[in-house]
Amino acid sequence: MTVQDFITWFGSNSNIVLSYYVVIILISLIGMLFVKPPNFRPPITYLYSMIVYAVTIPGLFALILLLYSFFFLRTNLLQVDLITYFVPILAMIITLVIVNKTVEMSKIPGFGKLSGLFVLIIVTFVITYVLQRMFFGVFFVGRIQHLVVFFLVLLFVLKIAWNRIVK
Repeated sequence: MTVQDFITWFGSNSNIVLSYYVVIILISLIGMLFVKPPNFRPPITYLYSMIVYAVTIPGLFALILLLYSFFFLRTNLLQVDLITYFVPILAMIITLVIVNKTVEMSKIPGFGKLSGLFVLIIVTFVITYVLQRMFFGVFFVGRIQHLVVFFLVLLFVLKIAWNRIVK
C-alpha cells in the first residue's frame, strides 16, 4: 500500500472517516459536561490522552500532506479532497479547543511530547522547503524519494539536537 492508496482510501470511505471524527468530538463534548479539574484523575486522564492522540496524529498527517501538496507539488487546494485534507485538521482544532476548555493541556499525559513532535515536524518541513527552493533543491526535482529521505534524516538530526538542548 502506497501513501497515495491510503489517501485514496480516505477519500473513498468518507462515511467511516467522518464517523470517526464525530465520535471523537462527541466524546470530548460529553467530557466537557462531566469532567472538571478537581475530578481529572487517572482513568479520565488516559481517556483524554487517547482522544488527543487519536485526533492529533491524523490531523498532523493531514496538515503535512496539505502543506506538501501546496508548497512542493503546487496543487490547487480547490481541487483536493475535502475529507482527506481538511476534515482531520478541523477535527483536530475543534477537539483540542474543547479539551483545552475542559482541562489544561499540560495535565494530559504525553501532550508535551506530542507538541514537541509537532514543532519538530514543522521546523523540519520549513528547512526542507527552504533547501528545496534553493539551488540545492535541483537534485529533488525528479525524485520524491530523495526528498522524503532527506526529510527523515533532517527530522532525526533535529530530534537528536532537540534532546541535547532540552537536557
